Amino acid sequence: MKLKHVEMIAIGCACGLVLVLSIPSLAQKPFNERIRKHYELDKRNGQCNLCHEIKPKEEPSRKNLNVYGKALQADPTMKPLLGKDGDFKFTPADLDVIEKAAVKIDDVDSDGDGATNKEELDLGTMPGDPKSTPTKAELAKYRKDHPPKAGAASGPAKDMKK
Repeated sequence: MKLKHVEMIAIGCACGLVLVLSIPSLAQKPFNERIRKHYELDKRNGQCNLCHEIKPKEEPSRKNLNVYGKALQADPTMKPLLGKDGDFKFTPADLDVIEKAAVKIDDVDSDGDGATNKEELDLGTMPGDPKSTPTKAELAKYRKDHPPKAGAASGPAKDMKK
């Protein structure tokens, strides 16, 4: 049986649509790049799993944010940037917003593992994963080398999980 020209076009369009829908959304890639640059992250903690809990064959999305990603998203300054699709062109001012939101939660312990988000980012662990934490020795050395700034909150880090 020969396919008619219209049927062939319809099949081609359907295959193209499936291909396009299977490509991961890169809407937040500029966010990741800005955070990686600001904190000088490497491949240990500068990937999508910085903000997402990604299972095999799953793409990063709003549905799989980890506690660090949720803390960033919850910042009121982020509101205008939420929900942008993969075609949205983020401006430098938009990217400044994500950086400011991240800095605002530097002193928070989003995952409740005893290390602040900034400590984890600087030490190569994941601030959204309580199983990924610096050793006690690494944390003690870091805190000795990076004492709190004058006027900064002292005491235990805030826990976002409460």
